[in-house]
Amino acid sequence: MKTVRSDNGLEFKNSSFADFLAERGIEHQFSSPRTPQQNGVVERKNRTLVEMARTMLDEFGTPRRYWAEAISTACYVSNRVFLQSSLKVTSYELRFGRKPNISHLRVFGCKCFILKKGLLDKFESRTSDGIFLGYPAHMKGYRVLNLESNLVVETCDVTFDEASPARPEFSGTPQVSE
Repeated sequence: MKTVRSDNGLEFKNSSFADFLAERGIEHQFSSPRTPQQNGVVERKNRTLVEMARTMLDEFGTPRRYWAEAISTACYVSNRVFLQSSLKVTSYELRFGRKPNISHLRVFGCKCFILKKGLLDKFESRTSDGIFLGYPAHMKGYRVLNLESNLVVETCDVTFDEASPARPEFSGTPQVSE
C-alpha cells in the first residue's frame, strides 16, 4: 500500500494516525469536502451493502432497528461471495489464500429454534423461538434474537426454518448476551 485517501473526517485527521502512516511510508491524501464521488470505490461498496441490507430487512419484514446487524451480515456475505472482477477471486480468497466455505450461510431474518441448556422439566420445550440476525465476529456460530428473553445471543445450537418468515411481534430493544 502506497497511498490512503480519506475524506476530511476528524477520525482520520489526527497525529497518531498520521504517525502510523508515516512509519510505514504511506502517503495520506484527503478528498475535497462534500465530494463523495472522489472516492468512488468506497461509495459503490457502501451503496451495495446498504442495498443488500435493505433487501434483507424487507424479505421477512425484520424491523429497521436491526439495520446494523443487516449491514454486518451483508459485509460478511459479500466478502465470501462476490468476485474481484480483475482477479477472479473473492475478498476472502485474497486474504486467506483459499476458497471460503459457504455451507453455513443462512437466510437473514428467518425463523430459528435455539436449543435450551440446563436442567429442563420433562414436558418443557427444548427450544426457544428466535430470528436469525447474522454471524459473530470472532467465533463460529450464529447471532440470533431470542424472542423469549429479547436478547441477541451468539450460539451454534440453532435449527433454521428458512422457508418461514419469523414476523413476530417485536417489543422493546434487545440486549446483547455473549
